[in-house]
Amino acid sequence: MVRRILRRLIRGKSEPVRNPSVVVSPTPPPEPMPVEEPEEPVVEIETDQLREWLGDGEPLVLIDIREAHELQSGFAEGALKIRMNDVPQSTDELPEKSARIVVYCAAGARSFGVTHWLREQGWTDAWSLVSGFSGTVDAGVPTAKPE
Repeated sequence: MVRRILRRLIRGKSEPVRNPSVVVSPTPPPEPMPVEEPEEPVVEIETDQLREWLGDGEPLVLIDIREAHELQSGFAEGALKIRMNDVPQSTDELPEKSARIVVYCAAGARSFGVTHWLREQGWTDAWSLVSGFSGTVDAGVPTAKPE
C-alpha cells in the first residue's frame, strides 16, 4: 500500500490515505446562541392612564409638540407648546427631570420619538400619549384654541 501511494505521488496523482482504525465522525455545527434583544422601555400611555393621573392630583406637565398649523384645531389648556424639532434647543423650558411629563402630538408617532429622546436626556418620568391630542380631550383636559 505504501508503494502504491508513493507511486501515485511521484506520478502526480494523490489518493487519500485510508486508515480503518481511525473513525472520523463529522461534528455537528454548534447551536446558534440565542440573541436576546434588549427590551424597549415602555414609554406609551393610553387615555385611561392619563385620566387616572389627572384624577390623582399629582403634578403633571403636558407638552404639545405639534406644528403651529396643527394647533389651530385646539390644544390642551396649560400645555407647553414646543414644536418637535425645537425640543432639543428648548430644554430650559422643560420642567425638572424628575417631573411627570406627558408628550402628545396628533396621533402618537412623533411623541413616541420625543419621549425616547427625553428619557435618554434624563427625564425619567416622560410618557407618550398614544392617542395624541384627541386623547387629552377624551381624558377630560380642557382645551383652547389660539386667538
